[in-house]
Amino acid sequence: MADAGIILELERLSAGYTEEPVVVDFSIAVPGESITTIIGANGAGKSTLLRAIYGLNRHFGGSVRFLGQPIETLLPKDRLKLGIGFVPQGRCNFPLMSVRENLELGAYTLRGAAAADAIERVLAQFPLLAAKLPVLAGNLSGGEQQILEIAMVLEAGPKLLLLDEPSLGLSPGNQDQIFATIAELRGRGLTVLVVEQNAHGALQISDTGIVMELGRLFMTGPAAEVIADPRIKVAYLGGKAN
Repeated sequence: MADAGIILELERLSAGYTEEPVVVDFSIAVPGESITTIIGANGAGKSTLLRAIYGLNRHFGGSVRFLGQPIETLLPKDRLKLGIGFVPQGRCNFPLMSVRENLELGAYTLRGAAAADAIERVLAQFPLLAAKLPVLAGNLSGGEQQILEIAMVLEAGPKLLLLDEPSLGLSPGNQDQIFATIAELRGRGLTVLVVEQNAHGALQISDTGIVMELGRLFMTGPAAEVIADPRIKVAYLGGKAN
């Protein structure tokens, strides 16, 4: 992990949807050019946290700072302009449109030559998409669809990429493909904050691990230490209690 300073800082963030926050008093600092994986049980508030960083739910309190700038009052489109990209959980491409048409839609915030350049950039980064431009997105494998969705967000040139359950529903081989892609993005200078149900697979490629319980921060530290923690092994990694 390169020492690129802190790109994202949450301080006592509380966020949710109705009258009570789901995420409560949550504080973390995410270094630049790193991969940070968030794990936790279903209902722990992981997806809610990502949505709060992108501005898609209700802000109850606390601060969100991106590159030192407070952004908790900004709309999602303004956070995108600043350099935050978000790939939500589940398939979010247009299955009855071709790979090329999906990429053209991914460049909707750009104009003219900038849009064409963005498409060429992600095609160079993901040659498998370049080979399947006329193919309907719905006919791609699950892993290829996830890479397409990541590519569509990368067209906007984010500095921070939020990924919600990128390996969900994928075969083991496709999961490996996605994790390799995420590691490659870090190598290109991108910062990735990922929520992932395959805790072991994601932590293995991560610099930092975060564990959430009931909307709160339970543990954070170097990913290797999180993997080695006996409590985490039993709860999330399939280990046995001593």
